[in-house]
Amino acid sequence: MFLQLDDGSEASVNTADDAIATRPGRTPIPGHRARDWTFVKDVKRGTSVVYALVSWDPDNPADYLMAGWWAQFPGQHLPELSFRDTVQYAIVDGPEIDPASPPELPLEGQATYTGQAGGLYAYLAGSDWGEDEGAVVIDEYEGVITITTDFADATMSACIGCAGDLVTRRAHFGIFLGDELLDTQGVAAGYELHFGETAFNPDGTFQHDDVTVRHPERTVTRTEGYWGGSLSNVPDAAGHPRLVAGFSGADIEESDGSIGEFRGTFVALSDTSRASQP
Repeated sequence: MFLQLDDGSEASVNTADDAIATRPGRTPIPGHRARDWTFVKDVKRGTSVVYALVSWDPDNPADYLMAGWWAQFPGQHLPELSFRDTVQYAIVDGPEIDPASPPELPLEGQATYTGQAGGLYAYLAGSDWGEDEGAVVIDEYEGVITITTDFADATMSACIGCAGDLVTRRAHFGIFLGDELLDTQGVAAGYELHFGETAFNPDGTFQHDDVTVRHPERTVTRTEGYWGGSLSNVPDAAGHPRLVAGFSGADIEESDGSIGEFRGTFVALSDTSRASQP
């Protein structure tokens, strides 16, 4: 797997040399199997730490979808890895979201998509946290994303965390986060990442920066973010794209000086496809 970095150089990992963990994965796609990997590659210029989930049709391996995230640590080496001065990338790939093979999108109707979103979050506690002010939390998060698509208007909107809370899930990056799950549920729980009305292109791709983060007990004073991705070129039984896959990010500031960020990917299956699963 290759990644073009922001400085124009390339980084790569492979299952033969760089995988430190692998296990069966969860896939929302009917008939697919899945496996996930954690990769670590420590070279002279720095370290790459990567998580990737691959879902594929066992009868047609060319029908696959890959999603994950990549943390690049320039100039840092094991065992001393810190998120300071790192660069993080969301990675999503597969033939059914290839812009070179666009979907035949419906001209009317709506579809709802539901699925898993996850990635990395970081939080610096402000004055409301009392003796924990100044504490830094870095962990993995997971939540449910819900997406509503209007094909007549060629628009969509979404929310991560509206259907159930975001949760802490130390699953892939224990090599530098540590194996013990910290008591950070109170930090992650309750946030909702709202992605406003976004136009999608005729080729099924979309990207927008209309993001609002809400919390029932915290006062979020500033949000900056983005989301993007692609509609599948594989139709479901209703003739709608069977899934939406993409990436998202949000940076927040709160009234007490707390700051946080979320970076991750998502795969959401149409409700029609979900209803057809055995």
